[in-house]
Amino acid sequence: MTDPQSLPESPETAEPAPPPSRPRRWLGPALLLLFVVTPVLVLIFSNTESRRVEFAWWEWNAPLWLILVVTFFAGAVITRAATWYFRRRRRRKRTAEGA
Repeated sequence: MTDPQSLPESPETAEPAPPPSRPRRWLGPALLLLFVVTPVLVLIFSNTESRRVEFAWWEWNAPLWLILVVTFFAGAVITRAATWYFRRRRRRKRTAEGA
């Protein structure tokens, strides 16, 4: 009698191949949570007092955390728009020189 483990595997008896390894899809959200969301939450909970804001001829009271978050997002949007504009301008200039 032969040992079943010593027999060569046939396609019918072979074990299915392990599934291909998946990329670490959790890494991006985890880093976002660690480096962006956590400091923003610390900022919000440590700056709850209200401040007076004067901009041009407008004047109002707002929580300090809200002022800081709005300033951060305004800076991010302006930076993104400026980057897009200058890249577009450079691309148009290069295509005009090449044509």
